[in-house]
Amino acid sequence: MTPLDLVERRMQELPTLPLVAQRVVSLLNNPSSSAADLEQVIKHDQALTARVLRLVNSAYYGYPRHITTVGQGIVILGYRTLKELVLSISIADLFRMKGKAKVFDRAALWQHAVVTAIGAKILARCAGLPFEEDAFIAGLLHDIGVLFLDLCLNAEFDEIIASTTTDGIPLIRAEEKVLGFNHTLVGKMVAEKWNFPPFLVDVLRYHHRPVQTRNHWVATALVFLADNLAQETGVGFLEGYDTTPDFATTVWTWLELKPEQKPDVLQQIKQELLTAGDFLALC
Repeated sequence: MTPLDLVERRMQELPTLPLVAQRVVSLLNNPSSSAADLEQVIKHDQALTARVLRLVNSAYYGYPRHITTVGQGIVILGYRTLKELVLSISIADLFRMKGKAKVFDRAALWQHAVVTAIGAKILARCAGLPFEEDAFIAGLLHDIGVLFLDLCLNAEFDEIIASTTTDGIPLIRAEEKVLGFNHTLVGKMVAEKWNFPPFLVDVLRYHHRPVQTRNHWVATALVFLADNLAQETGVGFLEGYDTTPDFATTVWTWLELKPEQKPDVLQQIKQELLTAGDFLALC
């Protein structure tokens, strides 16, 4: 049995997406969904409500008055932001599942996901694109395939992590060397299993190779750049660079951004991280 066969078999045994996250994904897939639909998802789960209100009132959102109800949070922060927040909480729970690798830091992978999400959102804002929240969610989920490699494989994943930490090989290249495939293929498999929207399926599959997608290249390019910028912050799991500076420059221009904006974007990411402690601590 090949490693990919094993991943496919193990994936059938692994937990489904948490119920709350399933419902939020349904809202993502439904353009006519409303704030009332989201409030219904949250209000019947007291633990979720408490976690939502804690994050809504955190320094990251910086609202000066204490928000006491989910409905109030939706009115003040907006439906799309609350949807992003609820999915973040649900996805963070997946990172607590026990994996097989002996040396892999799951919390560090979560931190990398959060930094990438923040970066994707900032890049979308800088480019004047009207989907900052979707960019955040895509950034948060982009490495879900790594999580599932940890859950599905044992010795192979230990070997992959050893290659990245000891030999300095970028994660995606270590995966291809050991397995013959990488976490982007596994991410696509998970995204399809969980009925993610098409733009998320593409981002998870092509965020290391945005040139290979045509349908959702903007979201994929945003996450590609944010992923690389996350490496430069030094926060969380560092998967290593697997692209050339020239190609990264090209992707900046695809988004009608200037590579000269990179220091300013990095500064904005670092500034937001100063207030994102509650997000980083979700896992």
